[in-house]
Amino acid sequence: MDTRFEFRDFIKVFALSILLYAGFTLLFIYFPGADEFLESVHPTVSFMLTYLIQFVILFFPLWIFVIEKYGASFKDFGFQKIKIGKLLKNVIGFYLLYFLIASTLSILLSTSGLQLPGYEAQESYIPLFGDDALGFISAFLLIIGVAPFLEEFFFRGFVYKVLAKTWSIPVGSLITAGLFALIHFQIQSFFPIFILGLFLNVVYQRTQSLWAPIAFHALNNSLAFGFDVYLHFHPELLQQMQEKLEMTSGLL
Repeated sequence: MDTRFEFRDFIKVFALSILLYAGFTLLFIYFPGADEFLESVHPTVSFMLTYLIQFVILFFPLWIFVIEKYGASFKDFGFQKIKIGKLLKNVIGFYLLYFLIASTLSILLSTSGLQLPGYEAQESYIPLFGDDALGFISAFLLIIGVAPFLEEFFFRGFVYKVLAKTWSIPVGSLITAGLFALIHFQIQSFFPIFILGLFLNVVYQRTQSLWAPIAFHALNNSLAFGFDVYLHFHPELLQQMQEKLEMTSGLL
C-alpha cells in the first residue's frame, strides 16, 4: 500500500487516543454532573456531544501526528477521483455480496438456534436521538452523511493504509476491521460490524479511492436506518419475523 504514513505514526495516534479516552472516562466518573447534564438535554444534543468527544479522541491525535507532520492533504488519505461507473460497479456489486453473506449467516444462526457471542443485531439508534422531528433529521444526517465520511477517512484512509503497508493486505485488513468493530462500542454486534469492515477494506483496495468505501458505508447505513425507522413504527414486524424463523427452525 503506497502511503507516506508510517507504523510509528499509527502507534502515536492510538496511544494518544487511548489516553484521551481514559481522560474523558475519568471526567465522567469524577464529575457526575457531566452525566446528569447529558441526561437533562434532548437525546440528539446528548448524542452529538458524545459523538464530538469521539471525534476529538480519534482526530486530534491524527491531526497532531499525521496531518501536521506531513502537511497531509485529502489526496494522502485516498480521496482520488473515480469514474462513476467504476464506483457504482464496485459499491453495488460488493454490497450485494456482503448482504448475501450477512443474511445467510444470520438465517443459519437463527434457524439453528445457535447463540454466537458477538453476532447479535445492533442496537437501534432512534432512542439515542429521540423519536421527534429533530431526532430523525439529526440521525439521518449523522448516520448517513457524517459518520461514513469521518469513519472511512480514519479507518480506510489512515489505519488500513498504514497496516497494509507495514505487514500485508490480509493482515492489515483483519486488524483494521477488528479496530473498526471495536470503536463502535457494540460488543454484542462485533462480528457483523467486523464483516462490514472487511468489505469496506476490499472496496477501497479494489478502487484505490476513498469515495468508494464512503459510498458503500453510506448505502449500508441508509438501508439499516430505513429499516430501523420502519421497525420503530411497525414493531409487530419484528415479532412476526421471529415467529417465522422459529417455525422454520422447528421444521429442520
